[in-house]
Amino acid sequence: MAKKEKHGGLRGAMDKVTDTVGGVMGQASAATVSSADAFVENAAIGNMYEIEAARIALQRSRSDDVRMLARMMIDDHTTSTNQMMSALRSSEVTRLSGALKPPASLDARRSSMIDHLQKAEDADFDKRYLDQQQMAHAETETLLSSYGGGGDNPQLASLARSALPMVQRHKAMVERMMQR
Repeated sequence: MAKKEKHGGLRGAMDKVTDTVGGVMGQASAATVSSADAFVENAAIGNMYEIEAARIALQRSRSDDVRMLARMMIDDHTTSTNQMMSALRSSEVTRLSGALKPPASLDARRSSMIDHLQKAEDADFDKRYLDQQQMAHAETETLLSSYGGGGDNPQLASLARSALPMVQRHKAMVERMMQR
């Protein structure tokens, strides 16, 4: 049993390092997004990740606060996805950027983060979820700020600016929960 716990602890630490390095790289990449296709890809994957991670949190967390946060993530990021899909169907976006289609699945980095959440020890789950949420929202905040301030499609840039306050509220909530 001690051997399993030690391995779980080591695996958990390695997963956290992998998530952290990926988050730093993702945030740096998000700061350079200026094309509509890169924005749509990154925003869509971010929303998919948030929804999937929140579904796992609803199943695994024993904290009422974490489950409340997860429900809010599902609601708000589903709304954000629907708003982006609506914008992508608009003739103005299509006229300026061509037909843009968001990816249908997560990228390898976010898939790995989901895997790490699923494998997290019960005692470590809430902390792992909140750590990932803090990193993911910092990355999304950077993406929305960057594209909203200099994106090549005015309608999508406006969408980015309008989504930014929601992401900032989520990030602030996560940070307050992490301080408890």
